[in-house]
Amino acid sequence: MKRAPIVLTSDFGLADEYVGVLKGVILSINPDASLVDLTHEIPPQDIRRAATLISRNHAYFPIGSIQLCIVDPGVGSRRRLLVVSACNQFFIGPDNGIFSAILKTEEAATVHELTTRDWFLDEISTTFHGRDIMAPAAARLSLGAPINEAGLPVPRASCVILPETLPIIGESKLVGEIESIDRFGNLITNINKAHLETFCGENNIILRIKTMAVPFHRTSYRDLPDEKPAAIVNSSKLVEISVKNGNAAELLG
Repeated sequence: MKRAPIVLTSDFGLADEYVGVLKGVILSINPDASLVDLTHEIPPQDIRRAATLISRNHAYFPIGSIQLCIVDPGVGSRRRLLVVSACNQFFIGPDNGIFSAILKTEEAATVHELTTRDWFLDEISTTFHGRDIMAPAAARLSLGAPINEAGLPVPRASCVILPETLPIIGESKLVGEIESIDRFGNLITNINKAHLETFCGENNIILRIKTMAVPFHRTSYRDLPDEKPAAIVNSSKLVEISVKNGNAAELLG
């Protein structure tokens, strides 16, 4: 029977050997493992960006998937490593806020500290716990090992939760911020479709970024004007500012 995949998310990039070695460790333990790369281009040490991408995208993977999430600026410190069961999936990563949204919203989540030495490689470095501890743990889970063998349970409330930055909704103004910039130069905000509907319903609005007024379109990229900034709700139901056939980040600075 084909098992659900191990989904890899990291800030390792692809220029070095780190991602390949992670996969090598997993396949050495489970040669039949299915591996999927969500992304390895998270900005270095950007825990908040990793948390956002994991919470936004895990639902698109099959039941039983194992989300291996390594953005770990505290590697080698006393920070805990976690195995979380939530949303019919498993999540493995450091206790640094990377699973904030999941732990905050999923009351049925169970959390174990990853401490079982038999699950690790024989030699543990101080700088690459992704290779030596977390990747082997993902492989064990992919073989069907139960989560309680990973280590003792810990209270969900004891885990690190990053503070959330929400838009401010007033009577005549909705104020948000740019949360990230994708490789196309699109400016992705923290204003989602529900915030927008609460604020203005179906009424027309104008977004203002710096000194520029940007029209909002309730259509698709196809219908946007060429080479001019425009706002739209993207596939993650977030308001983004984009430039068709251009780069909004470069144009708007």
